[in-house]
Amino acid sequence: MEGVIDAHARDLLTRRPGFDWAVTEFVRVVDARLPPKVFLRHCPELATGVTTPTGVPVALQLLGSDPGALAANAEQARDLGASAIDLNFGCPAKLVNRHDGGASLLRDPRRVQAAVAAVHNAVGDTIPVTAKIRLGFSHRRLALACAQAAADGGATQLVVHARTRDEGYRPPAHWEWIGRIRRHLPIPVVANGDIWSLEDYWKARTLSGCRDVMLGRGALADPLLAHRIQHWLNTGERLPDTQWQGRASILAEYAALQRSTLPERIVTSLVKQWLNHMRYRDDEAERRFQAVKRINDLEGLLAGLGHAPQEPGHTPREPRHTTGAPAGTLSHV
Repeated sequence: MEGVIDAHARDLLTRRPGFDWAVTEFVRVVDARLPPKVFLRHCPELATGVTTPTGVPVALQLLGSDPGALAANAEQARDLGASAIDLNFGCPAKLVNRHDGGASLLRDPRRVQAAVAAVHNAVGDTIPVTAKIRLGFSHRRLALACAQAAADGGATQLVVHARTRDEGYRPPAHWEWIGRIRRHLPIPVVANGDIWSLEDYWKARTLSGCRDVMLGRGALADPLLAHRIQHWLNTGERLPDTQWQGRASILAEYAALQRSTLPERIVTSLVKQWLNHMRYRDDEAERRFQAVKRINDLEGLLAGLGHAPQEPGHTPREPRHTTGAPAGTLSHV
């Protein structure tokens, strides 16, 4: 989720009940101890109790392959106030993998264990170390071994994206494979991948057997999905699907938050990037994206979304309730 789930996005996504915790974009670790400003740029919540404004805890994520460098930067993050360190072994991006990061480590479970153990040993029991993996790099034969390696290294929780690196984001997600991993691990396992709706959420839980799920692209496509999942869990009532005006309101507020510190051309690009995620399963978002994708000024972009610019602090109205389906569990981003 690099370049997408920044602090403003985390703020907006967690304003309604639904998320138990959030994770930063990854901090890329190569071979040096990074200065505090890098961590504060990725996780400004370090200066405000390491939570979003509504109190949702934020874990700081590291991505790298050198155990010593990861350990040094985990110590730096802890000393700056980080309350949890998450290790990224799931990123499928070609550039990241070419530079020996993300899912590239899944080709050798020993490297996963070495990285997790180094970070765990560096921070001790002062803060938890968690990890995210995929089902493998080019195949699934090492899925359980990589998961076990993370647990053996000291991870207290494991998020599993239900595809290999080579499968990228192509459907389907193999949630049943997460179940195979969960049954063998002594730590909590969280299901991730292709959760776009309440129905997807329930299928992911049912096939994986996991109590919890992590939302990534699904939370950007429908910013109210976690809230609707939790409401479904708590009441059995199904809230209506998020309408376009609700999505446009969130994009407009995101723009208002970003434009307070960034040039408008960059804000325009960021809003388009979020809109690009929304259009995957929404015809109106697709239509709006095609209409505004060549617009380069922010006011024109927001007008094309059918929403006037907003000042920070605006929150879309609560949708009306309808009755619905069986309950599920809490969600994360």
